[in-house]
Amino acid sequence: MSPGPGSTSVVLATDSSFVGDGLASQLAGVAGISVVGRTRNYLDLFDMVEDVRPQAAIISIRSTVVGTMPTIVVARQLRQEFLELGIVIISEHDEACVLEAIRDGASRIAFLLDERLLDLTTVLSALHEVCAGQSVLDPSIVDSLVSHYEGVPVNSLCSREPEVLEQMAKGLSNRAIASELHISIKAIEKDVTAIFRKLELVDRTLVDRRVTASLAFLRTLTNPFESDGEPGLAQPRSTHIVVPNEVAGRL
Repeated sequence: MSPGPGSTSVVLATDSSFVGDGLASQLAGVAGISVVGRTRNYLDLFDMVEDVRPQAAIISIRSTVVGTMPTIVVARQLRQEFLELGIVIISEHDEACVLEAIRDGASRIAFLLDERLLDLTTVLSALHEVCAGQSVLDPSIVDSLVSHYEGVPVNSLCSREPEVLEQMAKGLSNRAIASELHISIKAIEKDVTAIFRKLELVDRTLVDRRVTASLAFLRTLTNPFESDGEPGLAQPRSTHIVVPNEVAGRL
């Protein structure tokens, strides 16, 4: 199977032939997507990617956590060997598996929960993001990760602080935020200090504070960085969150 001109080449790895047939059938009707390989055995996945060199892999896992982990390990190995490969993992399991999946870095990985997928749209959106080098997580996974930290709601921030936090969540340094918002570095430093204080992060390391504050911001948004609402205000939950690599790589 060869990809069509301009198509994104994808391999499918599913531990259920029923799910695999369904995904393949739905993807066959999507313009710009070419399924160039399929397997039900995670042991064959690495060799298949090496042979056909796809742009992305969609991995659906419905087995137990014990059965899921070997497939997650293979996904990590794929990331290490094929740096441009985008990987979308669909699983019934969340925190432990996603932490294993992104242990060596989170760029070009999406982790979606099977039970929250309403249609193919979410999978295609995640596929687009990982091929562009982004990370995508189900909101409940972000919630679970944030629950390890103490903090107060982001809507306690005021004035320019939500806007500064939004830029921080994109991975920008204080200097870069100052340049982006056309404000002095001293003013940004003052805002950042206020954000850490209001989120009760004053006793944490600098990296931990910035990542935790960024996660708190991401948790409140339907579509981070593309919302039409006021910064810092809670939005309805979406089916996935695009997580900046600066944040996801330190989870």
